[in-house]
Amino acid sequence: MKATWLGMMLLLPLLTACDARSDITINSTQISEQQANTIKQNIASQYPNASAEEKQQIADVAVKSIENLVFVEGGSFDMGDFKAPCEIPSRRRERIDWSPNNECYASLTSTLSGGMHLHKVTLDSYSIAKFETTFPDMEVMRKVNDLEIAYFDWYSGNKIKRYTKDYNHLFKVRSMSAASTKTWQDAKDYCLWLGQVTTLPFDLPTEAQWEYAARSRGQHYYFATNTGYLQFIEGSYYNPTTGYMVDYTEDEVNAPKQIEDVDAYPPNPLGVYGMSNKVSEWVNDWYAKDYYLHSPEKNPQGPETGTEKVQRDGAGTTMTFSRLHSTIQLKQYSPSDSFRCVLQQKHSATQ
Repeated sequence: MKATWLGMMLLLPLLTACDARSDITINSTQISEQQANTIKQNIASQYPNASAEEKQQIADVAVKSIENLVFVEGGSFDMGDFKAPCEIPSRRRERIDWSPNNECYASLTSTLSGGMHLHKVTLDSYSIAKFETTFPDMEVMRKVNDLEIAYFDWYSGNKIKRYTKDYNHLFKVRSMSAASTKTWQDAKDYCLWLGQVTTLPFDLPTEAQWEYAARSRGQHYYFATNTGYLQFIEGSYYNPTTGYMVDYTEDEVNAPKQIEDVDAYPPNPLGVYGMSNKVSEWVNDWYAKDYYLHSPEKNPQGPETGTEKVQRDGAGTTMTFSRLHSTIQLKQYSPSDSFRCVLQQKHSATQ
């Protein structure tokens, strides 16, 4: 009898784990059954006290994070301001065509940020999220880890509490909005959390990885749009062949004048969205103005230490090579400071 009870006691933890996993449903044509089971097991072991709904939400975010990756084949490119014509034929900074004969820096900020130091970089293959992390996905991570909501109401000056009318409304209006951050660590922790749930090497992209993807594997695109130009609503450009100004049609508009949803406009040729959408994105690197002068060619990681972190993209007409930098602690959660994650492995997530 004692042996029978002992056997049942040994089986109990296994049965409990199975029951926890059975609460989670994963339907995906892209990830393997083994990957799905790994995610389920990780959630069961890491969040044993989470509700069934919360466990399912974690699984949904984890699976989506894998499905929404774009594989980026590694290669070499010249990183930095690759220059522009001194007189732009279109008369618009938002519409520049590259030529090897260009002599002027394309961005006025390049000399201030160190971006003018064009240098060769060679990257291993990796995968990058096709969208910036959204508010709902970020909130799942923060809720199950008992962290405050990554949102601040700039109009009222109030923080929103969970499970309130305002909280539910927030999900409706920000369902595809980029996640807000208050610190660089907010972004870093989310990507590392994805890694813990999926057992995959998720992290923030390096500055070089971000630029390489924005430029569709290092091509000479000034903006990370479907055309390489910023085509705004009610925008226009000069056609030197006809001598007339040309207005963009509604169908040609591919960039926002203000912050919009992460999927609001077409992706760049690589298939990545929102890398020219007025939202700054944190990357892994510390910032140093002169880093490009002595950075390694192979997989540069940025300076070892610093006081500011690099950000890419942002307000104005920031270009694919534009370097921004910020203190790692902001005053409040900012909707214009977000991020996307990468998978730091040389093959795709589903191989």
